[in-house]
Amino acid sequence: MKYLKTNFGTLAYRRYGLGKDTHLLFHGFGQNMKAYDSFLNLRKEDDTFIIFDIFYHGQSSWRSVNQKLTKNIWKEIIIQLMNEERFHSFHLIGYSMGGKFSLVTYELFPTQVKSLLLMAPDGIKTGFWYNMATFPGVLNRIFKHVVLHPNRFFKTMSFLNSLGVLESSIVKFVKSQMKTRTKRAQVYFTWNVFKPLQPNLGGIIKSIRSNRTPINLITGKFDKMVTSKNLEKFSSKIPSIIQIELECGHNDLIEETVKHLS
Repeated sequence: MKYLKTNFGTLAYRRYGLGKDTHLLFHGFGQNMKAYDSFLNLRKEDDTFIIFDIFYHGQSSWRSVNQKLTKNIWKEIIIQLMNEERFHSFHLIGYSMGGKFSLVTYELFPTQVKSLLLMAPDGIKTGFWYNMATFPGVLNRIFKHVVLHPNRFFKTMSFLNSLGVLESSIVKFVKSQMKTRTKRAQVYFTWNVFKPLQPNLGGIIKSIRSNRTPINLITGKFDKMVTSKNLEKFSSKIPSIIQIELECGHNDLIEETVKHLS
């Protein structure tokens, strides 16, 4: 395990290999770097994989909840990592929340990114949960109350599910991510600290087209949270994009992607 000590927090990561092709891998919400264990089977001799614990996950820590993770701060962190690990260009691999980190990283370093592999990425079309966390004032306080006192909210979700308004998979996912007070705090602090980290999709699309950056977009056929249809407005503007829909849901997408790429 390595630790990148920055002015804003400590970023834990592992480096696998000494190849010239560096890949940065970002996991999803509620996960840690172990989510990419199966991806190690895809690493070739010329590849270096750098796999992170994103802040508020695993062994990474953020110094203060009052300090937001801005794009300028993230750029500073990535530059520090590049100097530490001595690489200049790199590939990006991101799943779910990690897809958003990949998109923002590409936005900041478009000429240095060799390729993008996005699996059900957040940041292209956000859902109710993320938007609720970013609303100002009283609605943000309501969200905090839901996080800290979730029983009534869970009952409401179950009722909406019984009426057919909410998919069972979404209810199951939300409950699994908020079943303990520690997890609910992780939800609240993560979404609040990461608020400014929103990709500029128009600029990203323009850069991908002008730089001819290879991009693969992978979704799950049974994923109710990030669907191919939701990503259509983004993907339709990139003629060179390779889109793949696998026979799985959201939670199985990394494993199924490994099988597909194998």
